[in-house]
Amino acid sequence: MILPTSLWQTFALHLDSQRPGFARGPWFTMNAVLELDGALDHSALATAFDELQRRHDVLRTEITDGQLVHPQPTAELELVDAVETHAEVPLAAPVRLRLAGNRLALHLHHMIADPVTLWTTLDELARLYSDPDTPPPAAQYADYTLNEAALVEQQRGPASDWWQARIANAKPCPQPPAQPAKQFAYREQLLSSTELAAVDQRTLRQRSTPLVTLLAALATGMTPYVGTGDTLVFNTLFSKRDRPQWQRVLGPCIVPSALAIPLEADIPAVRDAVVGCSRYARFPVLEAQVPARSPFFEYVPQAWPSGYDFGPVRAEVAAVAGPKDTGLADILGIRLRPTMDNALTGHFSGDGTDWTEPLVSQLCAGVRNHLLAE
Repeated sequence: MILPTSLWQTFALHLDSQRPGFARGPWFTMNAVLELDGALDHSALATAFDELQRRHDVLRTEITDGQLVHPQPTAELELVDAVETHAEVPLAAPVRLRLAGNRLALHLHHMIADPVTLWTTLDELARLYSDPDTPPPAAQYADYTLNEAALVEQQRGPASDWWQARIANAKPCPQPPAQPAKQFAYREQLLSSTELAAVDQRTLRQRSTPLVTLLAALATGMTPYVGTGDTLVFNTLFSKRDRPQWQRVLGPCIVPSALAIPLEADIPAVRDAVVGCSRYARFPVLEAQVPARSPFFEYVPQAWPSGYDFGPVRAEVAAVAGPKDTGLADILGIRLRPTMDNALTGHFSGDGTDWTEPLVSQLCAGVRNHLLAE
């Protein structure tokens, strides 16, 4: 069975055509490592993993020019000496499960998974291990993909008008003068746990969200380095698990889109911009004519589960990671997230052609100053 690709998968394939190996490569993965407080039965775990793949078509899906669903499971439980946070996952077999003593690692190719998929897969695996009669899934990713395609067609006119007004005639996120430099990828703490708590309280008083607060600070921080214009344009991802049946479906229920943020605007104006961009996100981003070389921005809320029960064995999350940095950096990528100890950290990467590492460090200082200003 071959299905059309979703908006996310289509966009990822486009990225790969621009940077070969970025999205089709084996390191474009979602990864989690669990710490176990006891020994798992290898046979029971292998049986649960096999049944999990049989229940979910997406775990047997190979991304080619479409979604090719294999009739049988493509992976088996791997018993190894040690597990790592990252592991290679080929597109032809997009899931790997590896067990080493008291550590269990799940690796999913990002073409068939998002963060919710990672956690839901582990949850259902634990349930199947504990009870083979666990009810089957309510929906498949194919249902989501076909529904998404129908919504794109229904909303095409209004969405096209929205993006034409907000993107096509807007100034792209301006870049500093070209200063070719080396690629970079690094992490930096922006706020301590105490500082982040204070910012969160101010966000609540403003009846806003962390995403809006961070975007407003980012726009302010970028102002000293940009040219004329009144709009910053970013690439981003929106989660679209906006129906009950999509809450636990396995598969990347995310939509690549854009954020058109007014410069020097107050929180309500930025909030209205985010709401509008999210409302019309189900539109092919390649058709929206997002300005070339627009940076990527993503805020990832902390959503680690408390743990899983594999029968009498308790499993706690020990490590989590997204795609491995393989040196295929784009112009500028900014990913902000709270850590387990409630500090705010950022992952910054770029190809060094416009935004250089020293300049991004200055940008971080500006963002931090804005967030801490009363």
